[in-house]
Amino acid sequence: MAAAKKAKVSHDATLAPLSKQQKVLKPQLDTETGWEELETGPSPDELVAGEEETAKVKLSKHQKLQRRKAEETAIREAELRRLQGDAAPTSAAEYEALLLSSADSSFVWIKYMAFLISLGDIEQARAVAQRAFSAINYREDAEKFNVWVALLNLENTYGDETTTLSTLGRALQHTDARRMYLAATDIFQRSERTSLLEQCCKAMSRKFSASTEIWLRIVRLRLDQGDEEAASATLARSLQSLPKSEHVHMISHTALLEFKHGDAERGRSIFEGILRNYPKRLDLWSVALFERATHLHLPAKKMKFLFKRWLDFEKAQGNAEGVEHVKKSAMAFVESVGQS
Repeated sequence: MAAAKKAKVSHDATLAPLSKQQKVLKPQLDTETGWEELETGPSPDELVAGEEETAKVKLSKHQKLQRRKAEETAIREAELRRLQGDAAPTSAAEYEALLLSSADSSFVWIKYMAFLISLGDIEQARAVAQRAFSAINYREDAEKFNVWVALLNLENTYGDETTTLSTLGRALQHTDARRMYLAATDIFQRSERTSLLEQCCKAMSRKFSASTEIWLRIVRLRLDQGDEEAASATLARSLQSLPKSEHVHMISHTALLEFKHGDAERGRSIFEGILRNYPKRLDLWSVALFERATHLHLPAKKMKFLFKRWLDFEKAQGNAEGVEHVKKSAMAFVESVGQS
């Protein structure tokens, strides 16, 4: 039972990005079946009238695509709710029946895998993952990616280093390799598989030497390990590989990582060095000021104002990484207030 519990935690972490999509429709409980269904819709007469009215209006190709996506989302949300609470499938047969209408849903496939793992049937869970790769539509790259991450989680937990590396190698051939490397580093870091983590860092820094995202992830890993010298060495190596146009971005974001995962004083020192060399870069001044201000012990209302202004600035002048950093910083502040 302890192994099953461990596997459940691992797979729940894999599904975190998907869980945000489950609030599109408000469910209503059917007291006869115990299953959550979609809210009561219009009557059949109203549907016919609505379809006739829609038919009169010629939809563009984009509008047709959007409507089809909305319909698919509604169907998927209804199916996903069936996996929650007391109404969730309790047998392999029920999962198989659910897959008949949700073959493209990685959420269903991964829940099925987790169910089999809870029964101790690891081999069957592996087989379900392989079925998912064949069953999911070839256009659904994100869904297949999620199953690959789940399978890598499984091998990392129940397999050995050889099977784990073999699974990662196959995943890299069938998915976005950069994203898969990043997902693998998260898995290996959480499970404290140092050897696998180091192999992963070495391979991805060699393959994606021109990616600031890859280098920054390695810097963050070194800071999380408390290895200041390794973090500095990684920064130096990155500057040898990255084009000069990316140097300021790499250095400034390393400073932000120091604030978050390392030593705030080192972060300030790095920022001051950048500002001395690039005194006309107003965006860097703004980031430095926001970073300092949000580390002050101010009332929650003022902190909310600062984070909002910082987020607005990143959306207008920064990039997706900057926006994500602000959001994570705000969440960390909220959690710290809740714990105090």
